[in-house]
Amino acid sequence: MTRIYLIRHAEAEGNLYRRAQGQYDANVTQMGRKQIGALAERFRDIPIDGLWASDLNRAVSTASAITKYHPQLTLHTSPALREVCMGVWEDMPWGALERDWPEQMTLFATDPARWQVPGSEDYSQVPLRLERALLGLAASYPGRTMAVVSHGLAMRSLFCKILGVPSAEISKIPYGDNTAVALLTEAGGRLGLEFYNDASHLPEELSTFARQSWWRSKGVGKEDTLLEPMDPRKEGDAYSRCYAQTWRASHGSLQGYTPSLYLHLAVQHAKTNPACLTRLTLKGQPAGLIELDPLRGVEEESGWISLLYVEPEYRGMRLGAQLVGHAVSYFRRQGRKRLRLHVSQTNQPALGFYDALGFQRIGVTDGVGGALYLMELDIAQRPWTLP
Repeated sequence: MTRIYLIRHAEAEGNLYRRAQGQYDANVTQMGRKQIGALAERFRDIPIDGLWASDLNRAVSTASAITKYHPQLTLHTSPALREVCMGVWEDMPWGALERDWPEQMTLFATDPARWQVPGSEDYSQVPLRLERALLGLAASYPGRTMAVVSHGLAMRSLFCKILGVPSAEISKIPYGDNTAVALLTEAGGRLGLEFYNDASHLPEELSTFARQSWWRSKGVGKEDTLLEPMDPRKEGDAYSRCYAQTWRASHGSLQGYTPSLYLHLAVQHAKTNPACLTRLTLKGQPAGLIELDPLRGVEEESGWISLLYVEPEYRGMRLGAQLVGHAVSYFRRQGRKRLRLHVSQTNQPALGFYDALGFQRIGVTDGVGGALYLMELDIAQRPWTLP
């Protein structure tokens, strides 16, 4: 009998930024890296004879957990282990999909065999694709033990197939947390399932699901946030209010703040691309905004955030991460490799927020009200390896 540990990838950008991933090649997050470390400890003393992963960055990165204590293993990759291809949905915010594709969103969550959007994969083929791949690998490692890293919905679809759960009853199979482990067996060309969705190696502070609630609603919970362009020519007062509050938080006063200058720049940025000034709403109420400078940093392959603001009553709800995710998506499409911004050295809440997202402090510069850190996030699409 062959044993296969089937592992979901660590937290990736789409999980944090609340964007559809599919086969979009997202990177693991700062939290995902910590989850990979915990996964490595789980597999420290488990004999592993073969290691495979989807060829997407988030799966390859997660597989480094196995090689930490099993350095003799060579990681092999296969596109057959990928997540379902989501076509035009990929890298789109879930809130926008909820608004523009409400019926398909419901089908995707409750009966994915009936879900289809332009460019998407036929869901019914996903469990077959994954099953064929695993049976092929099992034939190459007869009687031995493998670790295989794949993706949430692809794995869930396979569990349904093994357990005889039809698409319309997919809610009977719970979602698995990031780095959740299943143990499959293969004998006589058939797959069995010993256990699945085991994330016991994750303490609560490293659990993606501990910080989210959508998965508790059997997959039909509504995405209450929405990102949409903001026109500074029509909403100049709202923009200036947000900028003034950010300035005061950063510098301790409004000294040096010139509303007309920054509003003029916002108008120019929005003219270049409306996405450069984007508002986030929660249940229809303004909750924050982000302003991107589309021209700055081009030669350095850097994208710049000019302003990121979250209304005080919505702070601590991880909405700021969705705004950063918008910037990552925008600048990555422009070919930028890193994301930059300045933060006051005295603005401890902001520094903690950006540190948690993986920004690095790479320099110090003088600001109007004091020294500013130059902070940078690497957004190049590439796997990460556990040290």
